[in-house]
Amino acid sequence: MNTKYLKQAFVLFLGSLIFAGTALWFAVPEKNHNRGGERLFANTAANIGNLGQITIETDGNVVNFRQEDSLWRVLEAGNYYAGYRQINNLFNDLETSRIFRRIGKETPEDKQKYGLDKQEAVRIITRDSIGRILDSVRIGKAAAENLYHFAQTDGENDIFLVTGVFNFPQTIASWLQQPLLSIPPTDIRSLKIGEQTAIRSNLIVPFKIKESGKNTDVGRFLTAFGFVAAYDVRRSADFDPSQYAEPKLITVSTFDGLVATLEIYNRENKEYWTSLKISTTTLPTTAVSDYIKSSAFLYEDWYFKLDPDIGRILFNAFI
Repeated sequence: MNTKYLKQAFVLFLGSLIFAGTALWFAVPEKNHNRGGERLFANTAANIGNLGQITIETDGNVVNFRQEDSLWRVLEAGNYYAGYRQINNLFNDLETSRIFRRIGKETPEDKQKYGLDKQEAVRIITRDSIGRILDSVRIGKAAAENLYHFAQTDGENDIFLVTGVFNFPQTIASWLQQPLLSIPPTDIRSLKIGEQTAIRSNLIVPFKIKESGKNTDVGRFLTAFGFVAAYDVRRSADFDPSQYAEPKLITVSTFDGLVATLEIYNRENKEYWTSLKISTTTLPTTAVSDYIKSSAFLYEDWYFKLDPDIGRILFNAFI
């Protein structure tokens, strides 16, 4: 064979090797590159329909979520329901967060620098329906105006910059379905405290005492119903009414037909709890009827701890 052709063939062969090596380099980014584009919670995303529990650990605080009857519950809050919005935000991070680039191997200085040490990191652990760990990831400080976070997967030495919001509530109460009740003062048609009722026919006329027809000022109490939140939750089996003063019964009715009944308990003017029942008047709007059907279960068989200021206003309200 002509030497010239042998040289050309060798050059072509060498070029093929270089091309193949380059292709192989890009085909295995987990070994050679920064793993950009990989899912941060890869096992979780692959088993999203089989999740059983999610744990979020911060320094000195642990919150566990467990799925029951297709709803997520907060174990540390009496197994009460987690907020839909909060859980949706968490799942959005679990499903969409990806590795942006590799920072490098960890060092003790880097763990503190990037907020991945025990004092600052948020650790997220996901488990399947039978309790097997799917992913365990520590989320550190935010970067680039909160567009990214530093992160590290347990069992690996690499530190990564990842996408995701990871803006989690700081207290267990903030993970609950909130608020318990939110009624603007302008929506309230009647307010019953004990045996007396204050009522108005429309928004522009004053409240009158139903029994006597005299005008009464209950406006100072109405704003308390604008945002009634739960700071702790107990099932009725774990709540002892005998440990509290005689409860105050308050019923609020709105112009569109919602009726909310609160039984408020007080202990030593410091601790306030309430039960809550929602129902409708005889002619509710369709929206209110739908709300009752979809939300009444959130209050059945539960007692809720109130903010002391709100509890004090409602427990001492009068007509």
